[in-house]
Amino acid sequence: MTQRRILLVTKVPLIERLSREAIARLDTSGAMTLTGMRESAQRQREAVDQVRRALVGHDVRERRVPDLIVDDAAETDLVITAGGDGTVFTANTLATHAPFLTVNSDPHGSLGHFTRAKAEDVPALLAAWLAGTCQFDELPRLRLRTASMDLRVLNDALFTNMNPAAMSRYRIDDGVTSENQRSSGVWVSTAAGSTGGIHSAGFDPVPALTPALLFKVREPFHAFGRLCVLEGRQLPPCGLKLTAAVPGMALYIDGPNITVALAPGETAELSAAPDPLRVVARIR
Repeated sequence: MTQRRILLVTKVPLIERLSREAIARLDTSGAMTLTGMRESAQRQREAVDQVRRALVGHDVRERRVPDLIVDDAAETDLVITAGGDGTVFTANTLATHAPFLTVNSDPHGSLGHFTRAKAEDVPALLAAWLAGTCQFDELPRLRLRTASMDLRVLNDALFTNMNPAAMSRYRIDDGVTSENQRSSGVWVSTAAGSTGGIHSAGFDPVPALTPALLFKVREPFHAFGRLCVLEGRQLPPCGLKLTAAVPGMALYIDGPNITVALAPGETAELSAAPDPLRVVARIR
């Protein structure tokens, strides 16, 4: 067997991230039970151990989600995530062109929209990847550029005021029309992310492997004139520009993973990224 360089990225179970006091409050309130948290953590540990056994013989580096840095996948042949979608989102920040093998470590409690395997599938998928007999899903991403950052968005971005009770004020430009708006913010999504927040805001999902940029304005405020640029479905080379008009505006990338604050007058440009995320999906 040819030894490969593999980065294993694992999530940290909720029970290990909370204080004893917080766990006790959750259990007492009924919002979440101690038994449920323990069982979820045990399923995570068992799944990670199963993945580790499948990787014996390879050059494996392991990182937990909170400890991951952008260069951890340098000179890596494969990135394996063991967690849920949040683990995939964090691993997406790695500076690498290596393919991913995404494992749902707790199918009982995690939907795993961006995961393609369970722990027991890893030996067969790994063997297929080594033999060149696996198939990949190429997940289109968005590119986000500001004056100081250049990032890839896998799921979605929420452009809004950092104070959830404050109105968002900005200028939006979809490449055809631009206008000043006031609203609760703007969802910007990949096709793969179109079943999430933007869908809850009223946007119909599109096929996950479409290289699309989708956007929808949340709760537009029409008191100063009827707004026109409220939603869009774009294909390359179209894009979207969002310019902050007040202090406190920010983009929240792929959930809580990355927050990009924008100064008044600063613009964020979003467009289709040229490099999709290649995910080991199945055996040919």
